[in-house]
Amino acid sequence: MGNNTEILLTFVIGIAIFIIMVVFIISFVLIFQKRQEKHRLEKEALKIAYEREILKSQLEVQNQTLQEIAQELHDNIGQLLSVAKIYLNMLEDSVTDENDYIKQTNEIIGQSINDLRSLTKSFDGDFVQQFGLEESISNEISRIRKTKRFTIDLTIIGEKHTIGYEREIVLFRVIQEILNNTIKHSKAKNIKIVLSYIPNAFTLSIQDDGQGFDYGAIQERNISQSGAGLRNIQRRIKLIEGTCDIISEVNKGTKTDIQLNL
Repeated sequence: MGNNTEILLTFVIGIAIFIIMVVFIISFVLIFQKRQEKHRLEKEALKIAYEREILKSQLEVQNQTLQEIAQELHDNIGQLLSVAKIYLNMLEDSVTDENDYIKQTNEIIGQSINDLRSLTKSFDGDFVQQFGLEESISNEISRIRKTKRFTIDLTIIGEKHTIGYEREIVLFRVIQEILNNTIKHSKAKNIKIVLSYIPNAFTLSIQDDGQGFDYGAIQERNISQSGAGLRNIQRRIKLIEGTCDIISEVNKGTKTDIQLNL
């Protein structure tokens, strides 16, 4: 009887020790995994913060450079065109014979001055801060419409709310890049831009009816090959806590959907 009790007691103690060891091992593994995940998240957060600082610095340098270019254009070429317009006005007033060529030249220079002003606005990041994203996009659209190569429409849905200056300037530069790509490569005739203000969110859609491209094939290319511009657009949107989906098929146009959760 005593031996049986000792055996039973030993067996119970053995099971208890085994259970304790299993619980200890499981706890150790869980704690280790939790610390690993915490370390990974901290590392990812540091990487994102670093990339945001890099993006912020890039934007500051880009804006400063573009503002200097805009100022040079305004101060030099703009002034020369204005002086030429004054001389043409004087010549137009003094010539009594047929002066259609003078009038046409005067009108062309006047249009060039207006186009130059519109262009310098698109260079200036402070324009976005002062007048907002919508007016900046409208100014860009007006500039494109003057080429008479595209029909471009802007639709705004919902009640406007702020998304923050840094996000707006990143979005504006991304929109400029997308439109520039469309103008250069798409062979489109129609471009549609839709801004949607949703409670706690903002979406942007740019769609064209151009020749499109094989998006999957471009994504598989090396960084040294074409496609870096698309990856750069998606990286910028990710850094402002947004998502960017690019949908394109050959001969079916291209659509870019951007969403920000606010």
